[in-house]
Amino acid sequence: MNPNWQRIANDFIQATSYSVGELEKGWAARYDFSKRPATYLRYEECFTRIPLGEPQFPATPDLWELFANRRSKRNFLPDPLSLNELNILLWGTQGITADMGDYQLRTTPSAGALYPIETYLLVNHVEGLDKGLYHLDVENWCLEGLKKEDPAQIAYLYTEEQEMTKRAAVNFVWTAVVDRTKDKYKERAYRYIWWDAGHVAQNLQVVGNALGLGVTTIGHWMDQNMHDYLGIDGVSHLSVLMASAGKVSGRHWLKDRRPE
Repeated sequence: MNPNWQRIANDFIQATSYSVGELEKGWAARYDFSKRPATYLRYEECFTRIPLGEPQFPATPDLWELFANRRSKRNFLPDPLSLNELNILLWGTQGITADMGDYQLRTTPSAGALYPIETYLLVNHVEGLDKGLYHLDVENWCLEGLKKEDPAQIAYLYTEEQEMTKRAAVNFVWTAVVDRTKDKYKERAYRYIWWDAGHVAQNLQVVGNALGLGVTTIGHWMDQNMHDYLGIDGVSHLSVLMASAGKVSGRHWLKDRRPE
């Protein structure tokens, strides 16, 4: 741990804080979308490309009931997710819902509609998918297979041996392509990126709970090792949050809350 972390954190807050009169009024509104960094990431080399198509949505609980009963559940069963269930989870966090010409809108909000968050999946148990590492190509709505291997031990090791990651049907790793937000919002970009990640994670919780699945977010992971595993540099493209999802028994939430 860096012994100067508190000073560094305080310096960051001060360096990214605004006061009235410090900024040219309306500067952000004049951002030129046509000159922005690429909105979508795609891997040309992958072992498979799985089209996801339109999800088939089941009936869901009443919205207010859903919020009242939302819980983090991680006592996962060995049963696999269906590909449609995974598709719904992905659509609920990253699905495109409107085309505005220069940019597209999604199921989650993003500062300036810039969408810096990318989704990687460490797939343990999903019907129709080999175990391995995948990336979501949002624009073409498909999964890109990057590594065909059993990622359970990687997830377990890089989250400092959190048991749920070995049991989960899938572990989400959300990353941020910093320039997408920094190009417009400069020093404020990192604040907005964390907020964007929070929106995505909350939608995963809500959608997962609506499907009767277990979902829990993970804030403790070994960043540098994960960056190496994903093949990203950890600076211009870095991991920002994780989550695990899978089937649970559906008993009282305290039974589903943690592995027994």
